[in-house]
Amino acid sequence: MNKEMLEKDYFNDLNKIKETIKQNQNKAMVVVNSAMIMTYYEIGTIINQRKTWGSKYIQNLANDLKEYGKGYSKQNLKYMSQFSSEFTFVEISQQPVGQIPWGTLVTVIIPKSKSHKEMLWYINATHKYGWSRAMVMNQIEMKAYERSLIEPDTTEVVKSDDSIKELFKDTIVIDFLDKNKLKTEKDLKNQMIDNIIKFLNELGSGFSLLGKEYKLITPTDEEFYVDLLMYHTKIHAYVVIEVKLGKFKPDHLGQLIFYVNAVDDLERTEGDNETIGLLLCKDADNYVAKTSLNRSTLKLGVSKYKIIEELPEYLEKRLKEIE
Repeated sequence: MNKEMLEKDYFNDLNKIKETIKQNQNKAMVVVNSAMIMTYYEIGTIINQRKTWGSKYIQNLANDLKEYGKGYSKQNLKYMSQFSSEFTFVEISQQPVGQIPWGTLVTVIIPKSKSHKEMLWYINATHKYGWSRAMVMNQIEMKAYERSLIEPDTTEVVKSDDSIKELFKDTIVIDFLDKNKLKTEKDLKNQMIDNIIKFLNELGSGFSLLGKEYKLITPTDEEFYVDLLMYHTKIHAYVVIEVKLGKFKPDHLGQLIFYVNAVDDLERTEGDNETIGLLLCKDADNYVAKTSLNRSTLKLGVSKYKIIEELPEYLEKRLKEIE
C-alpha cells in the first residue's frame, strides 16, 4: 500500500472518530457514561482494524484528538482497543457494561480477571451492588468470583425460603481480622464492629447495623444481649447474627432461636417482616447444619467465616469436592 493511500485511510479513520465523538457528545446527560463507553467501543473497533499499522498510528491519533480532551490520550486509546477486542456489541448493549465507570472497567475488572466470564460476573455484580472501584478491587482480592463457583446464590446450609434465598453466603471472607488478637467471641465481634464498613460490604447490600450486644429486655425485666442486630432494608426485616469461634454445633441454634423469637416479639412492628437468624461460625458440617435446620418454621441460616489468608486453601479444597 503506497503512502498516499495510507494517509487517505488514516484521515478517513480520523474523521470517523471525530464524528463518533461529536455524535455521542450530544446525547442526554443521563446516559453520559453509556454514551462515552459506546464511543470508546466504536473508536476501539476502528483502531483494531489497523493493527498492522504499528504503535505510531495510536500516537498520531492521540496527537490529533487533543482538542477533545484528556480522554483521548495514547493510553486511553490503547484501553479502547483492548475494550473493543474483549467485548461484543451485543454484550455492551445487553449487559450493564455501559453503567460501569470506565476506570473501573479498564484498570480493575479487565486486567485483573482471568477470563471473559469472570469479567462479566464482576460487571454484573458491580452494577447490582453498586460497588466502587476500591470495593471491586477488594472483592477480586477476596476471590468473590471463584467463591461464586462453589457457592450458589444461597448457602448450602440455609433453610430453603424464597424470601432469604439470596441473603446468606456459604462463606464470608474477612480481610481485617488479627488472628493474634482473636481469643474469644467478644474479640471477634469487636473486630467486626471496628471494621464495620468492610464487614457490611462482605455481608452484601441492604444490611445496616443496629447494635453490638444489642440489649433485649423481657416483660419480666430479664436482660439478654444479641451479638449483632441488623436490619435489612430490602427485605424489611430484623436480622439476628450470632458469632461462634469454633465449629457449628446443633445446640448453638437454641440461643439463636430464642433471640429471633424475642426480637420478633419485642422489636418487630407492623411494617416489618419475620425476623431472620444467622449463625456465623468458623466451620460447619453441611449435613449437621442442614439436619439441624430441617423443618424449622423460622428463617434461619448458617454461614462460615474465613480469614483471607485461609481462602486459597479453602477454595482449592471446595473445588476438588465438586469436581
